Amino acid sequence: MKSRNMLKGLIAGVILFVICSLVIILNGNSYTIKMKNTYGAVSSEDVNISIEHENIAKLSNIVVDKDTVSISFDAISKGKTYFSVIISGEEVGSLYCIFVHNFNIITLNEFLGDCSYSWIIPLSLTILMGYISFLLIKSFLQNYKKDMYQYKNIAYIGLIIIMVASTISQASHIANYGGLIHTVYDILKTFSLAILIFPLALVVSFLVIISNVVLIKKEGFNVKNTLGIILGISLCFFTVLPEIMYLLLYDSPIIDVHNLNGYGVYVYEFIEAIIYIGVSYTECILLGTIILSIKVGRHIPSFDKDAIVILGCQVKKDGSLTNLLKGRVNRAIEFGKLQKDNTGKELLYIPSGGKGNDEVVSEAQAMKNYLISQGIDENRILMEDNSKNTAENIEFSNKLICERTSNPKVAFSTTNYHVFRAGNLASTLGYKYEGIGAKTKNYFWINAFIREFVATMINEKKKHMLVTFCIIVATIVLTILEYLNNNIQFI
Repeated sequence: MKSRNMLKGLIAGVILFVICSLVIILNGNSYTIKMKNTYGAVSSEDVNISIEHENIAKLSNIVVDKDTVSISFDAISKGKTYFSVIISGEEVGSLYCIFVHNFNIITLNEFLGDCSYSWIIPLSLTILMGYISFLLIKSFLQNYKKDMYQYKNIAYIGLIIIMVASTISQASHIANYGGLIHTVYDILKTFSLAILIFPLALVVSFLVIISNVVLIKKEGFNVKNTLGIILGISLCFFTVLPEIMYLLLYDSPIIDVHNLNGYGVYVYEFIEAIIYIGVSYTECILLGTIILSIKVGRHIPSFDKDAIVILGCQVKKDGSLTNLLKGRVNRAIEFGKLQKDNTGKELLYIPSGGKGNDEVVSEAQAMKNYLISQGIDENRILMEDNSKNTAENIEFSNKLICERTSNPKVAFSTTNYHVFRAGNLASTLGYKYEGIGAKTKNYFWINAFIREFVATMINEKKKHMLVTFCIIVATIVLTILEYLNNNIQFI
């Protein structure tokens, strides 16, 4: 997110914090407990309240109707006290506890428990997270319009997914809110999105592993072709790791994960939260990779192009095109026809690719032969047959095009899984190209998603490191709040 938008989000957060604080301070010195009336025809005289320390809080009112027994208290001084409720001579449940904080704010049962007008907290968080989601979406759309092939677009989509999920989670708690500690629990559990989608992640991981096995079988073994297997197994392992840790620590004499007054349970919960958040964050960035890769792979360039570069790949032993390469050329021809039908403008075709040691002709020559066989005028074909990789395809082709046309508008044709990477490479080289993708087999797609995901994490490592740092700091703060809530006995 741009620095200006980050500042806007920070200002919005400060404003909402001040509003929350003022609302709770102005209204928090009283609290009303509402209990379901299961006692039949009783009146306020049948309700007796026994308060341990009347100098801390006092009973202010009792209202009874056919459905509800409402008991109101006013704060007197800072401290903690217990009270019991007796209706028609029968004690209702266990002892209740009232904490009176600074500014005489009353919370019920927990140090960070419910207070009057506490619903303002999830409402404010919903507004803040919704606003941040809006800023992220706005930044993404602006950046996508400027250059769709940037890795930061993937990061934007992943962050948008996380913030929208958090916004929905907070909104769902407005009507039934239980205090600040419930916000702490909710924020930590929001990212257990990893648990919710674990069955889907397990199936997807299995399919990814199968597709990588097929890819290795067809294309040969290398590290790149095993990325899907590594990622699929890792996501599944880390999703279940907290449960494995809990089972191992359940009867451990070293770390007690059951004692709320000790440190062990909070260390475990911190590690659990970090793992779940990390897995959820990774899955959201991966999902962002899939969404953007599919989107750019299906993108149709605007019909104002002067030339289209066809990115080469290996040809058959007899010099004819493989199905993969034929798909790229056919897609270029299809785009040329679409442009001519829509605007009447003819394209210059640039088949690009040199001759490998195991090839009888250059990739460019093989594509040129095929273009001519498909009825493309040879005068509209300009071969680039010196390049050895995608970067050289783009750079050498651009030089040829500029010799024929000044300030050219250029498209490129490649296989759909390769569109984003090629577009990003062109953008890095300073060329504003638009790509069009030819269909390919699914196992290529899946591995391409994983490769782009890895590339995103590397290219945007500073942004991801900043997010990781913020997550760790926030989780530490939330864990400390949870510890204080369960261990502060007196204010």
